[in-house]
Amino acid sequence: MNSLILSPVGTSIFTKGAFPQEISKYSNCRKLEDIPSDRRRIITDYIAQTRDLLLSMSVSDVKVRSAELNGIIQYYHNDLRKASQDVHYLLPSDTYIGKQSCLLVQEYLQQYFSDVRVMEISDLQTSDCESFQYALSELTSRIMCLRDELSPGQNLVFNLTGGFKSILGFLQSLGMFYADETVYVFEFSESLLRLPILPLRLEPFPYLLEYVSVFRRLDNSLPVSSDTYQEIPSTLVLNLFGEPTLSAYGKIVWDSFRKQIYSQNLLDSLSNRIRYSDGFKASVLDLEADRYYQLNSRIDTLAVYMESNNTKQLKSLDLKKLKVPQKVSTYEFDAWADKSAMRVFCHYEKEVLILDLLAKGLH
Repeated sequence: MNSLILSPVGTSIFTKGAFPQEISKYSNCRKLEDIPSDRRRIITDYIAQTRDLLLSMSVSDVKVRSAELNGIIQYYHNDLRKASQDVHYLLPSDTYIGKQSCLLVQEYLQQYFSDVRVMEISDLQTSDCESFQYALSELTSRIMCLRDELSPGQNLVFNLTGGFKSILGFLQSLGMFYADETVYVFEFSESLLRLPILPLRLEPFPYLLEYVSVFRRLDNSLPVSSDTYQEIPSTLVLNLFGEPTLSAYGKIVWDSFRKQIYSQNLLDSLSNRIRYSDGFKASVLDLEADRYYQLNSRIDTLAVYMESNNTKQLKSLDLKKLKVPQKVSTYEFDAWADKSAMRVFCHYEKEVLILDLLAKGLH
């Protein structure tokens, strides 16, 4: 089975040997237009020269030129054709020069791998602390999605040989919980250090269970009032640009106990625009753990839809009006689609959606 390999990309490809000072001086500029017009040509010409040089180099010279490619090449024991079905994700900084460096690494790898993607995260640079914290939170979400979408037997590997220091330290921590393997190449070394995932589970402090609704709402990008999260450590919930959000570490903590909580029973409604009838509560008694997990997740999705004034509906929810009402119920949505497909039947009372019954679909 192929692996999915994530490599943060720095600017080493531009800074080995002699290089124009403009590469360092304007390394934090987000767009080419942010660089003084009389300096742009120097940078773009140097990038073009570096591309031509890279694509004509021997493998041994490429390893010296690019830290990221050095890690990848050594991961494959100096033969990039060994695992052509592997998927590569490249993570650049949100800067012009950083993205150009990433595109060169991508073009080089595309000579050997059919699937090489760039994972762009807005504001992933250190010029603004608040923006960088928000970017780390987004990066954590993306990596969690990658982890969840792995095929059976597929591994997630972090190659932390390149990239900029701030992101490397963070990914090293994240890799302990989400990467099947983290690899490094020490400078001037031909040895690849391989660190497997830690055989442990994160156990949050018990008092955090009191704030499940806060974590649920923030995880679904729903607003919370300031008085509801004041006792949660600021390392987990940040106030960025005047709005509370789960920090990168907050998402890790929430992820560590989310599935267990969602799998135990029917959770309280996440929104005051969703209510449970007594009949609905009775119909969801004694479900299997994975069914509670799916149902609670769908109700979270429903809450996002309801609090967006009925604009953010995901296809997986499939909330639709019944052609023929079933007693009081006039609408239905998917609880889950596999095995015995089940639907939740419901009706509106003004702007509140009442969940009436969990039952088999009508079709």
